[in-house]
Amino acid sequence: MSYGIKIRVWGDYALFTRPEMKVERVSYDVMTPSAARGILEAIYWKPAIRWVIDCIHVLKPVRFENIRRNELANRVS
Repeated sequence: MSYGIKIRVWGDYALFTRPEMKVERVSYDVMTPSAARGILEAIYWKPAIRWVIDCIHVLKPVRFENIRRNELANRVS
């Protein structure tokens, strides 16, 4: 037997990194199903429960912002 659950997730900044962009951090437009599953597991994890994401709804327009960061650990000599 399965039950449905709905949650609202929000934040000022979110980054769902695209795997094909290794060097530059480029985000998907919306949350990925694996990220949604990770949020559900962070809220309520139990070995007997397997979360399945059916759909993701976007309630507000998606806004993008460019943030420049230097993510190099060491300088090149």
